[in-house]
Amino acid sequence: MNARQAATEASGRLAAAGIADARFEAELMAREAAGISRAAYFAGTGLSAEEARRFEEWVERRTRREPAAYITGHREFYGRDFGVGQGVLIPRPETELLVELGLAELDGDPRAVVAEAGTGSGAVAVSIAAERPGARVLATEISRDALGFAAANAARHAPWLPLIQGDLLSAVARADVVLANLPYIPAWEIEALEPEVSRWEPRVALDGGKDGYDLLRRLIDDCAQRLRPRLLALEVGFGQAADVEAIVASHGVAPWSVKDISGIDRIVCARWA
Repeated sequence: MNARQAATEASGRLAAAGIADARFEAELMAREAAGISRAAYFAGTGLSAEEARRFEEWVERRTRREPAAYITGHREFYGRDFGVGQGVLIPRPETELLVELGLAELDGDPRAVVAEAGTGSGAVAVSIAAERPGARVLATEISRDALGFAAANAARHAPWLPLIQGDLLSAVARADVVLANLPYIPAWEIEALEPEVSRWEPRVALDGGKDGYDLLRRLIDDCAQRLRPRLLALEVGFGQAADVEAIVASHGVAPWSVKDISGIDRIVCARWA
């Protein structure tokens, strides 16, 4: 059986398990398992016994709604490959906005200190450090598991990036630019999310407390009372921007939001300096 035939057969099983884009995911896993290009896939490249075994194992895991990124062990973000697995949040495309905002601030002032709170896999901080090798970028993460992924990703793409295990930015004395994609899902909503999220991704990376804003409030307070950055940029969920803007505005600064590619207010920003 070739890779394309195997994917066609598997797509039916994935669809039956509730995978929305079953055919596309089956193709991606078949190509990954065989280590072949899309052209080779459509040309009918065969699977070795080991490749077929690997693909079958991956399909079985995916039918249990394990995220594809955990199965293959990586996810692309801002043009680079990042290792991921159980214990760390999978980077999403909309989070690339934080990278763009950080880079724009560095373009205006190359000496600015950029700090990411709750880096997870390191995708944001590593991307910025790799794009601007001479910049002063650092990142923190409270989860030891997630920090392990961040360290591996930094070693691959930006080995000079300082990583700190700590709670938000409590260990950081200065930050001109503060970036964060903190947990913002209300605790009561998590179980209703798709299984790939609710069953598999770490709750510590999802749970924002009763209303979703526990950690956001703490970081905003720290910025207002101590760090006073020239830019604070916070990723928020659908429909949350107005609430988070109100929290920021209560500290006497004027917030604004940045829309993602879908037109959703995704990043809430503020300036203290």
